[in-house]
Amino acid sequence: MVRTLIDAATAVQKKELSPVELVEGAFERAARWRPVTNAFSQLHAEEALEEAQQRAHAVADGEALGPLHGVPVAVKDLFDVVGWETSGSSLAYRGQMARTDAMVVRRLRAAGAIVMGKTNQHELAAGGTSSISSHGPTRNPWNPQHITGGSSGGSAAAVASRVVALALGSDTGGSIRIPASFCGVVGLKPTHVALPVDGMMSLAPSLDTPGALTTTAEDAALAFRVLTGLDEAPGTVEKTRIGILGGFFGSRADPELLAAVDAAGRVLSQAGAEVGPVVVEGLDDAPETWSIIAMAEFAGGHGRLLRRPETLYPTTRNVLEWGARLTAVDYLHARERAVEVRARFLDALSEWDILLAPATLVPAPLLGAEEIEIAGERMGVLRGAAGWLTRPISLTGLPTLSLPVGFSRMGLPLGAQLVGRDREEWSLL
Repeated sequence: MVRTLIDAATAVQKKELSPVELVEGAFERAARWRPVTNAFSQLHAEEALEEAQQRAHAVADGEALGPLHGVPVAVKDLFDVVGWETSGSSLAYRGQMARTDAMVVRRLRAAGAIVMGKTNQHELAAGGTSSISSHGPTRNPWNPQHITGGSSGGSAAAVASRVVALALGSDTGGSIRIPASFCGVVGLKPTHVALPVDGMMSLAPSLDTPGALTTTAEDAALAFRVLTGLDEAPGTVEKTRIGILGGFFGSRADPELLAAVDAAGRVLSQAGAEVGPVVVEGLDDAPETWSIIAMAEFAGGHGRLLRRPETLYPTTRNVLEWGARLTAVDYLHARERAVEVRARFLDALSEWDILLAPATLVPAPLLGAEEIEIAGERMGVLRGAAGWLTRPISLTGLPTLSLPVGFSRMGLPLGAQLVGRDREEWSLL
């Protein structure tokens, strides 16, 4: 089994493995893991294998090969893939067939990648658990009794179980970073508008950001090169100023997560970074501010579905109804508040090159749990607890990298997020 994206691409380039072998192996693993994780909403073996044969002929004929030539990948169920259904894992959009590929899918194909299927997700990307889906809940590969996080839960589970080494996701309020953290993989939310959203089902256009989940940061860098066309390289950690976020980011997080983030800070310090504490003030209402913006825009794009409420899960219908009740004044005040939140992060980033914080409050909660207790307070799993630490950053549009930093005493992954300045993804990588 090839474990990383770079290993798979290199094996094809060196003719150590053929695209057919890679694709066949991916489908074998998908079949093995599907009863455990339910990570895929669609699998297209015949189409993928036919494409793998064509890619193999190109290798044999000595043609120029793209950086992902013959490598199987997966895409979240809200990206268009020509001839396939784009449902956002909702009955409301079942039967909606894509006429063209989403732009980011097109870029993967242009690099030689083979799309083997679509991944399960939280319905319409309107939640952070991936337990609400017309295809059934996704389950965590590390312990199937726990959630993957969402909304890109299927993509994270597919990468964590090593079915594929790259899966496309999207992040509006943490939908890449949360499942990356819960499933122990790497997830990059690029700067807002750094990647095209053409052919991507929207949740909230002012916040939606495509991105990739991968096994390693090196793989994330390769994926970002392919998706942007920018041929850059990550710099070094040495002399980078990294501020560990306290305050809002430390007041409720599980002590295990805080300890893991501190340990990550020590590793970075030993590698030559300058590490110290920093607090971004005035964030207590940021998650609610995000909710007003995101759910108002969600209602703007999908509000017509309220005429067919039976096609939606009750929790999705509830947030859609809430968004539809918001006023223009509510929305404008929230937009003004988002500008203030961004300014506070930019102030911190004028002193520090990168900010480091927990990605989530806790390790992955149990599947079906309605609440979690944090610092003596109960928070709803389906009502925002998963994205409590990601939503404020989403308001800023800044690039953020989620990466694994250890395991809980229960053996569940722990994740941190690195926040950088606009268009400085390479610094994070």
